[in-house]
Amino acid sequence: MKKILAALLLSFIIMGCTDTKKQEQNLLNEVIKVHDRVMGKEELIMTNKMQLDTLVKKNPSPAIIAEATIHNKALDSADTRMENWMHNFDAENKGKNHNEIMTYLTDQKKQIDAIDSTFNLTVAASAKFIKQHKVQ
Repeated sequence: MKKILAALLLSFIIMGCTDTKKQEQNLLNEVIKVHDRVMGKEELIMTNKMQLDTLVKKNPSPAIIAEATIHNKALDSADTRMENWMHNFDAENKGKNHNEIMTYLTDQKKQIDAIDSTFNLTVAASAKFIKQHKVQ
């Protein structure tokens, strides 16, 4: 009877660990998925920065320069935020229990979602400005 109870208890523990590891892996995969999406937009930031520079060279009016500078700084800021997030992100989570890992990954998901949103807004705003002031 003791052997049966021990085996049953061990199977519950193993199944419980498997479920928590799967939860952790699923959440990590969500974070990485957003990260990959944001990294795909990195080229848009560089393209818009180059187009802003070209626009300023072709139309060096103070108003254009001022607004282009604002968009350029916003693009730089979004890019820097992403770099800082990647530098600080710890995918391994060694020495943490399940609750700590889930809390950490949930927080990281919120951060990378916010960065994704910032990327979208800054790229869209700068693209709109470029389109409106593009010299033919």
